[in-house]
Amino acid sequence: MTHTYIKFESQTLGEKARVILNKHGIKSRLKRNPNPNHKEGCNFALFVYSDIWSAYDIIMQHHIKNLGVESYRDRL
Repeated sequence: MTHTYIKFESQTLGEKARVILNKHGIKSRLKRNPNPNHKEGCNFALFVYSDIWSAYDIIMQHHIKNLGVESYRDRL
């Protein structure tokens, strides 16, 4: 299964995005990045339970700094 999420440098930025999305009726969940790039350090992933690109657009409109959208696949 493939998981797509929006990455954030800190938990604070991820929470800001989660709150904004919630105000727009978009459910999401913030947790530690399950597939971190160790060059960027530990970061957080916001999993969106609807159209991720609409959520990303809302986050960008609110000028919340993020590290972009990323996907990973479960290992067998």
